[in-house]
Formats: sequence, structure tokens, C-alpha cells
Amino acid sequence: MQPYRALFEQSVTPLFVVDRSASGSMNVHANAAFRRVAGWAADNSETALLRCFPLDASNVWAAIQTCDAQQAPYALTVSWGESARHWHLQLSPVVEGSYRAVHGTLLQGALPFSESLDTLLSQLPGFIYQLHYSVEGKWRYAYVGKRVVELFRVSVEEALTDAQTLLNSIHPDDREAVFESSSESARTLMPWQQEFRIFHRSGKMLWIEAIDRPRREPDGSVLWTGYANDITQRKALETALKSSEQRFRQLVEQANDIIYTLSAEGTLTYVSPNWPRILGHPVAEIWGRNISQLLHPDDLEACRRYIAQVYHTGQPQGVIEYRVQHAKGEWRWHFTNGAPLLDEQGNVTSFLGISHDITPRREMEQKVLHLAQHDSLTDLPNRAIFFSQLSDALVKSQRQGDSLALLFIDLDNFKPVNDRWGHAVGDQLLREVAQRMRLRLRGTDMVGRIGGDEFVALLGGPVRDDEALAVANQLCQALAEPFALSVGEVGVSASIGVSLFPLHAQEEAALIHCADQAMYQAKAEGRHRAVLYSPIGSTDAPTC
Repeated sequence: MQPYRALFEQSVTPLFVVDRSASGSMNVHANAAFRRVAGWAADNSETALLRCFPLDASNVWAAIQTCDAQQAPYALTVSWGESARHWHLQLSPVVEGSYRAVHGTLLQGALPFSESLDTLLSQLPGFIYQLHYSVEGKWRYAYVGKRVVELFRVSVEEALTDAQTLLNSIHPDDREAVFESSSESARTLMPWQQEFRIFHRSGKMLWIEAIDRPRREPDGSVLWTGYANDITQRKALETALKSSEQRFRQLVEQANDIIYTLSAEGTLTYVSPNWPRILGHPVAEIWGRNISQLLHPDDLEACRRYIAQVYHTGQPQGVIEYRVQHAKGEWRWHFTNGAPLLDEQGNVTSFLGISHDITPRREMEQKVLHLAQHDSLTDLPNRAIFFSQLSDALVKSQRQGDSLALLFIDLDNFKPVNDRWGHAVGDQLLREVAQRMRLRLRGTDMVGRIGGDEFVALLGGPVRDDEALAVANQLCQALAEPFALSVGEVGVSASIGVSLFPLHAQEEAALIHCADQAMYQAKAEGRHRAVLYSPIGSTDAPTC
């Protein structure tokens, strides 16, 4: 099997190809994953494909025509079955000379294993048997499964009575190879596997794959226990794909996703030619490098375990998300569907990955999270996230025996600014106030806006009461300096209340209350000052 055919057929992602070369007709090929997921019919026709989308057949047909006519990618959501499971169908046009095709990909996080297994088993024609070879050189079936009737229109009784009923149906060109390899298996007692042609009783020719395990009987005869499977469709597809290897090469090279293979150690043994377009590195520079050199350090261990699991189990492992470095140095978020590539003995020879760039989705998620946690005007942490982080800081400080300080900051004379110049200027002032406080605080400190012209700041510890009051006074002085706004220089001041953990309170609510009371004390004493909380009302409150 050629490498591109293997990439297509063994991919865990459901794929199909619609040949549009002949006007008004379609010839369709689907890989094993698509056949399992969608319930593939017995022929490679337009009708067979559309039957896979019973709820969206007209939409899929229209999308394929649009993709081919406009020579542009097309995407739509499809669903089917009683559960109406939703999938994302991506269509891509492919043109090579007179050859035109549309490449389809079904994307979903993971397919339930039970559904995949049930669909696969319901479509596996074949029968189990036991074939006996006597020391006199005679063949007879000791057991024949009931599916033999469906496969060859030969009854179980006929096969048990005379083994030649089936054995004589083997194609004359394959008969010698079948019996010679069977004799070798009888001599060595090694497992036997063979693909050969056999005739149905109606005269139709079938391709059969038989897999046997021999056992030596006490009398010297040999008994094979095996399974014969109808691989006629697979053989027909292999023949078609073999003649169009270059076409599948085009599909791999023009796919929207990166296709790659890895050794067990993580060395890149193949990357599709679209890697430079997506990640910037030349293919020659990437081929032979270890994937760990491109992955984000925080994602490296999880990716190593994922690759090792594919090699260890020989099974697809679903989807993993990780960061990979672009040639420009930036980190891009990708997800990969990983699956094993197997040799004829079923051993894992390589890791096959299909990597999709999800950076826009990740960036959108981060933006949504940021908006939920930050004040939209000043971009400072909002009330919810500030007090959540305050709670975490208190737990950490209590565990480590540290102290920290909480500052309540209220602007003086902010309302006259709004009344005189309007809310637009007031908003401009609040943004400048936030920026000035950011610049005056340390990297370990945090400042947030809790509403209107009210702000809070958390000073990381350990911090003494005189240090906290000094920082508050510096903020007080900084905010008293005029602000250059669109209407000219505008002046305000601030009243700041300071409380310390655990000096003034050991509980979050009590600490907040203390800082709030100290701020109101600063207001009462004439504003434009910082006040350290005092439980008896005597405060050190110098004017800024």
C-alpha cells in the first residue's frame, strides 16, 4: 500500500473524495473511518454518499456543487441518526489537469467507541471455520459458520459434507499459491494469512482474506481455526487508488490541515507540504527533527504521553490540544487526532497525526474570559475577580505566616468632572487614574475597579503597617497631580483607607470592612489623604 493511500485509509478522521472529472456524475471513495461513522453503502456512487446524510442530503449535495464550482473551501454542519449527533463537514476543491475532485472531512471531538464498534461489526461479512488436513492429504471442514451461506450461497451442510464445494471455487490463478502456503503453515505450524479470489455460486468473483492458526493433532493431522472475510470492496478501492496515487498526493498536499508521522521517539518522519504555509518552517528544516523542539514546554509531557499511548495500545487516542511554535516565534494552538500506522502483522510502525490550527478559537476563549473578569472601561480586574484573588491571597498568607495590605481608594470631587464636561471626559479620567495606579504599584500588587470612582488595591506581603501607609500616601500624591485630558488639565484627589492582615482582621469580610471604614475616616478628616485603620478611631492621617 502506497504511503498516501495509507495516510488516507488509516486516518482516524472520517474522509471521502468525490471525483467530479466527468460532467454530471460523481465517483466517491471513503476511508474506513468515514465508512464506520456514516454507514457506507455497497457502491461508490453519489447516491451512496447522500444516503450517509439522511437529514442533510440536499445541503451536502448543494455544498459539494458550490465547492467545485467556486473552487473554494466550504463548511457546513451535518447530523444524522436518532441522537441527531452533530458533525462539522469541511469540503476542499482539488484540481490537477483534467482531474477535479472535492475532498470532504468530518470533524468531531471524539466518536463514542460503542457506536464505532457496532457499525463496524454490522458491516463485516465473513465466517469462522475449522479446516482439517489429514495425514493422507485429505481436506474437510470440522466447523463452518452460518455466514458462509450469505457469502457463497453454499449451505453449512454442503461445506461440512464436502470441503471441495468451497475449495474448488478458488480462482485457478490463486489455487496453487493458497495450497502451497497452507502446506508451509502445516509444516511449520505458523499462522496462515492469504488474500485470494473465489467464485460465488452465481459466478460472481469475490476477494477473500483468510486468517488461520494451525494446531497439530495427536494423529499428525493439522487443524486450522480461522476467519474468512469478504474484502472485495477493499480490493476494488485499492485498485482504483493505486492508479490515482498522484491524485491522493494532491489531496494530502492541498489539505487545510497538517498531516505528519512520528517515530516512537517523537522524530518527524513525514510532514505534508502545507506545513510552511501553516507554521512557516521549510519542510527540509522540519523533517527529521524531534517534535519536542517545536512544542511549548508546558505541553511537552502531555504530548509525550499521548504519543506513547498510541504506540502502546495500537489504537487512536482521540484529540489532544497543545501549542506549537511558528517559525516567527509565536505560539499557535493546534489539536491533533492521533492514530497508529500498522504493518501487515499489526505492529505499530508510526504515529499518524492530522493537526488542525485552533488558535482563533483559543484567542476568542481568552478574550471572553478576560472580558468576564475585567472592567470594560479601565481593563482592571473587576469586583468578582479581585475579591476572588483576595480570598486566595489570604489563604496563602495564612499558610505562610505572611502579612498583606488592602487599600480602599475613592476619588474626591469626581462628580463635578462629570457634571462639567460630561461622562466621556469622566471615563477618560478614570482610565488615566487606573493607568497611574498601575505604574505606582509593584508587580506583586494588584489594583481593581469595583464600581464608579471606587478602586481597591492589594499589596502582597510581607508588608508592615508603615510600609502600607507609605504606598497609600504615594498613590494619594500621584492621583493629586493634574491629568492632561481632552478638555485640558483636570485635577482630582483621593481618599484611601488601609487595613492589614492579620493585624486588623483575619477574615476576608472583616478586612474589607476595616479598609472601608478607614476610607470613610479619610473622607471625614477632609479628604485627599490616606488613613490606616484604627479600632479606637485614632488614626495617622497626614494630608497628601
